[in-house]
Amino acid sequence: MPRVGDEANERPSPDALREGVRSAIHSALVLDVEKRGGRTGGHLVLSGVIGVAGALGVTWLVAEHPYGHHPHWHLAFYSTMWAGLLIVALALAVLDVRTPRWPISNASRAALLAQAVAGFCAWICPDQHFLTWWGTTDAGSWLLHRTDSLVCSAFCFGSVWAAIFAVLAALPTLPQQTGIARTILLTSALVALLQAPGIALQSTDLPGGVLAGWLGGSTLGSIAGVAGAAMLRTAWRSRNAAPR
Repeated sequence: MPRVGDEANERPSPDALREGVRSAIHSALVLDVEKRGGRTGGHLVLSGVIGVAGALGVTWLVAEHPYGHHPHWHLAFYSTMWAGLLIVALALAVLDVRTPRWPISNASRAALLAQAVAGFCAWICPDQHFLTWWGTTDAGSWLLHRTDSLVCSAFCFGSVWAAIFAVLAALPTLPQQTGIARTILLTSALVALLQAPGIALQSTDLPGGVLAGWLGGSTLGSIAGVAGAAMLRTAWRSRNAAPR
């Protein structure tokens, strides 16, 4: 005889799970049309359109790079990875996804804006091998001469430029009221994540330490940039709120 509670503890079949997911999505879309005039669906379409445009822009940017010495699959692999991250970030930003503790949509907007600034800088850079260009600058050449370490040079390059991208992107996108530590953590993580495919592509033929140093510098620079933007925003609000 079956025991009481066996039916309740029985796991649903894969078909039942798929049908439940399909029904939930359909019900959510119907409710959205009824309550909001289908704005969520429109936002999804908008994020897809912008995501495709951004993916094409990223692919074009990568294709313009002088990577004749790289295997052909590098372009497809890194541009696809970048496109996927862009579309997910756009969906989070456009749909205004957030929780009471984590400002996900604001962090996604900051990451997208930082990526746009980074892409523009990459486009105007006189040498598409960025570490090579960095080594020709006064700061980069001095650093290489003093340390004789490409890993250290990549770390410093990543930290400096990621901080610049992050502070420019975070200033207009940070939320007004939320946990500052959580905001800095999430925003800097997404900023660094969205730049990671480009760093990996640039470091493909270099030692693994260069990639690790560059990624580490990018992460540290993103944290510093977002924290700096938060401090600037706080100082600006305090100044405006002070009695005159």
